Amino acid sequence: MKQTTITTRVATLGIAFALVLLSACGAAAAPLAATLTSPEANASVDVGKAVAITGKVTGTSVKQADVYVDGQKLATIAERSPSGEFVVSLPWSATAGGIHVIQLKGVDDKGEAITQSDPVFINVKGPPPTAAVPPTAVPQPTAIPQPTAIPATPTPAGATVTPADEFANVRSGPDTVFDKVGQINAGQNAAVKGKSSDGKWLQIDFAAGAGGLAWVFLDVVKVTGSLDAVPVKQGPPRPVAVVQPTAIPQPTAAPQPTAPSLPAYALLPYKQNFRFGPRDDIGDVPLGNPPDNGKNSNVVYEILGAVKAELEISAQAGEGIFSPCRAGDLSKVVGLPTSTRIQLQLPSGQLPFSIEGGFGYYLFRIYVTKTDGSTTEIPRNVIVGCYKTQ
Repeated sequence: MKQTTITTRVATLGIAFALVLLSACGAAAAPLAATLTSPEANASVDVGKAVAITGKVTGTSVKQADVYVDGQKLATIAERSPSGEFVVSLPWSATAGGIHVIQLKGVDDKGEAITQSDPVFINVKGPPPTAAVPPTAVPQPTAIPQPTAIPATPTPAGATVTPADEFANVRSGPDTVFDKVGQINAGQNAAVKGKSSDGKWLQIDFAAGAGGLAWVFLDVVKVTGSLDAVPVKQGPPRPVAVVQPTAIPQPTAAPQPTAPSLPAYALLPYKQNFRFGPRDDIGDVPLGNPPDNGKNSNVVYEILGAVKAELEISAQAGEGIFSPCRAGDLSKVVGLPTSTRIQLQLPSGQLPFSIEGGFGYYLFRIYVTKTDGSTTEIPRNVIVGCYKTQ
């Protein structure tokens, strides 16, 4: 009887040890992953309204989960749940409008991110809650909203300017040694009233300037109309108090306001995706052979870590395996211009088009300017009924 009891206890201990081993193996097999479940991609919320950030990070080599908003760490979860996961559940509210990006990262014991979720972009509507305070504390010349009155009173018969990029600095005189009195933003324009003797600076209508006038550098704006009839104007005297050594820090300080103005997608690591929808194969893309002429398609793209992207469409004889194909007919491209590059809205979008009867070889190419200033190109082939018409 005693022998039977000992045997039973040994068997029980063996089963318990096996269960422990199985449990350990299960933990070792936990997948390495980071997933955001909230907010939804492209969600739209108001400034100051709380948004629930939820998700989880798994993996036995993960020691903590970090939550990032616009590239900055928001919170750290260092405790695993009973199921062995790092569960993320916390509120967040934006203090400024625009596009913001949220991401989860799993960090190992060396402090390195070994897994991360796909970035989720959300659109925050409205100005910051404190937007009403600065006008009472900051002098009116620095209030940026004032240039919004400029588009309402352009000079129809004269030349006007608008920023070539997101904004253009406006100064009290025709040189960078003069004080900055404000800026004009993309979509705004100003009437040209004069030009400097060397033609490099333009005098414009600007409410924050002395006498309602200020100066902008020609290379940072687009000009509508002719500058031939614009009179040469004398700028104010150069500031006497500004000595060359004190002027040197100013060029290095000028880029600083630009950094916060970069959208969230431009601060992410570079990533590109360029395809045709709904199909993404080559040969007879996107239209197929007769009788499928005129079938609609879309240029579909997503580009992160960039500040500019342009699409160019050309027609030429085929290359490589497509060398028997003749050049397509650009006049048959419907829905997209072919005589100029198309400015793409970042970070993603779709452009519908069709090619009606234009059999042959086409080249769609996106030119990208990355956030660090470097450039790259993304080419894609479009072959329309090529081998049916040779």
